[in-house]
Amino acid sequence: MKGFTLVEVVVVIAISSLLIMGLIRFMAGALPIYRSTFEQELADETARVQLKRMTHEIRSAQPSDTGAFPIIEASSSRFIFYANADSDASIERIRYELVGTDLVRGVTKPSGSPATYNTAQEKVTTIARSVRNGANPVFYYYGSNYPTNQSQVSGTNIASITYISFTLTIDADTTQDPPAVTLQSQVQLRNLKTNL
Repeated sequence: MKGFTLVEVVVVIAISSLLIMGLIRFMAGALPIYRSTFEQELADETARVQLKRMTHEIRSAQPSDTGAFPIIEASSSRFIFYANADSDASIERIRYELVGTDLVRGVTKPSGSPATYNTAQEKVTTIARSVRNGANPVFYYYGSNYPTNQSQVSGTNIASITYISFTLTIDADTTQDPPAVTLQSQVQLRNLKTNL
């Protein structure tokens, strides 16, 4: 019965060690890329789902339970309005705002009789992370003649706003690939249409 010589065993161990070290280096190099890609895909998908919710809620903006105008505030990084967020009998105050790199959603339910909206009781959730819009606005506002007239309406002229476009640039890791993804959506406020 013939076995392996000491030299053959040492050579096999040396070659196996080199192959294993090469595999470990390859996996160590690929792991950050895999992690970055996974985080980017997760951030993108979460933002896409939330944009659908935003579109639905903004489309259904309506006067509050106090009779106030459907839009409260319209700025480049914040939009506050009234809508029925949870399909109950009351109309909630909804706030979408970019805070740092997070897009947050705040909901305030009316209380009391007559109804009031106590913003200290607002329930805030983060709906999108890794938003990297930089100096670019999240929200763009247009009048009733959009898209024929693509001039933006000032956020101070809330009574003229009937159409809103929103853009989120998502980048989970700015130092690595994959590159940032820009998500856009547009919505016409159903209850404020004047071009029927």
